Amino acid sequence: MPATMADFRWTPKRGHPGFTLIELLVVVSIIALLISILLPSLKRARDQAKAAVCGANFHQIGIALTQYVHDHAHYPGHHTDGTNVAVWPPRLRFYMKDNVGSFWCPASHPVNKWVVRYHSNPSYNLGGRYYRKREIPITSSSFFSYGYNDWGTQEFSNPHQGLGAVAGHPIYGELPERRVKTPSDVIVMADGNADGVWDTAIDPDTSEYREYPSKRHYGGSEILFCDGHVSWFSQKVLLDRSPETRRRWNNDHQPH
Repeated sequence: MPATMADFRWTPKRGHPGFTLIELLVVVSIIALLISILLPSLKRARDQAKAAVCGANFHQIGIALTQYVHDHAHYPGHHTDGTNVAVWPPRLRFYMKDNVGSFWCPASHPVNKWVVRYHSNPSYNLGGRYYRKREIPITSSSFFSYGYNDWGTQEFSNPHQGLGAVAGHPIYGELPERRVKTPSDVIVMADGNADGVWDTAIDPDTSEYREYPSKRHYGGSEILFCDGHVSWFSQKVLLDRSPETRRRWNNDHQPH
């Protein structure tokens, strides 16, 4: 007997082919568990990448610093007197082909990026000879990622203990290269707190907590030394009062 269309009608299978509620909950639980396991690893990988970029930034800045010191026989100093304009960033920028991106740590907030801006007033000259015409300079209230060791362990000491605080000053100005006794163990720069208060300087003095080296990289900071090498140190170690730590901040390598 020939087949008819009725013989080919679809008949639904008995039972439900989909997941039960229990099965769905088990799958969701497994996914949540996997995410909870993977997220810390992913965050750790991101943090490691940011620290690596920060270290590479300091290597670039260190090369520029070496070239600057070679040409001028002194360190760049920190700021101008009175206007509190930071001088070391533009002085080193000249040796970095205007690569201002290397002055920002990717582990810090984007507000700390050095964005070159110009004033609309053609006679504006707050930056003086250190910046381009009409360029708005970095000052003591600017947000910035990296700080310069300007005073060492004691402000206004005579002889000066840092690497130059007030540009052009006969005592506290740009430090001659010959006065750094142990370049491989004297700090030039570190990650700063980046809170808008003297961000371009770092200071280990216990009363200057807003100028402390940062702890954004695993509780510590990338450090650039006078000989150009970069190392990581915990904030706790950098602020320690031990002779070993204190001498790292001073150009004579003594624990003042």
